[in-house]
Amino acid sequence: MVGNAKNRSESAEIGPVRKVVGSTLLWLRQKFILSIIILLGATVAVFAPLVLTDAAWTPYRIGAGILAALAVFGDRYADNYEKKVALGTFRESERSAEKSISDLNILLSEAIEATFLQGAARVEAIKALRRTVSRLAASSIGPGTRASYYPLRRVAGGTRILDRPFHTTEPGRNDKPDRPFIETEDPKHDVWTIMDRDDEEPEVKKAYDEVSSVDWDKKKYKTFYSVPVKANMVQFGFLSVSHAKVGSIGGPQQAAILAMARTVALTIAAEKGPTFMKKQAAYYRVSGVPANVSITKEEGES
Repeated sequence: MVGNAKNRSESAEIGPVRKVVGSTLLWLRQKFILSIIILLGATVAVFAPLVLTDAAWTPYRIGAGILAALAVFGDRYADNYEKKVALGTFRESERSAEKSISDLNILLSEAIEATFLQGAARVEAIKALRRTVSRLAASSIGPGTRASYYPLRRVAGGTRILDRPFHTTEPGRNDKPDRPFIETEDPKHDVWTIMDRDDEEPEVKKAYDEVSSVDWDKKKYKTFYSVPVKANMVQFGFLSVSHAKVGSIGGPQQAAILAMARTVALTIAAEKGPTFMKKQAAYYRVSGVPANVSITKEEGES
């Protein structure tokens, strides 16, 4: 197994010289330049003897044949390089997926430990879990990532505030969340749409997708993925992960981040208890606001 892994790693490794040569030849092949050279070289090699009788043209015929041969070699080289790149991309995707699952398992372990605690110790463990989920969500994507967890609290009338975010940045990012989200200030902000829909529906948004609340030119990220932290109809918070590059949050990472959000929601729901959860869910279905509309603490606190 170790030997196979080493061989796969070596086969996917591409040196700097080979990378330059291979990428150049691949570009030439994609632009059909290599094919044109092969066609022209073969044409000259075949028809020149029929058209040209002057011996002075012989070097040109030889050169055309050599050029055609080199083009054939370049085409083969480009094909091999393309396979190497594809293999390297697959291996990198595989490693990223493994990292995401590993981070998810760490969060699950902390969540399980929290369920064995009681009272204030359990509340503190859940607070720590929020910090952990921001750290692991960022880690699961890697350099260039920022993850932010916003606990939800409500004030009189049921107004929602996503406040005091826990955030973590990976190398390449040092920006912080700008401010909390307050529903009364901008009730049509996309964050409330995400909070109110099922957590099976989150989408990755990337520059320059149309997002009413995002000015891509002013953001340090070019891809983001946000999911509500909720159990059934009951909302607890909001988890958002962003990356500096376009298209950098893949399917396995999305699944892991969604599972992280659900893990936090389940842990908080278990701490609140079934009676509280059923009562809250019933009021959400009827009115869209919780039963205890005067909540000022974070939703996950006792």
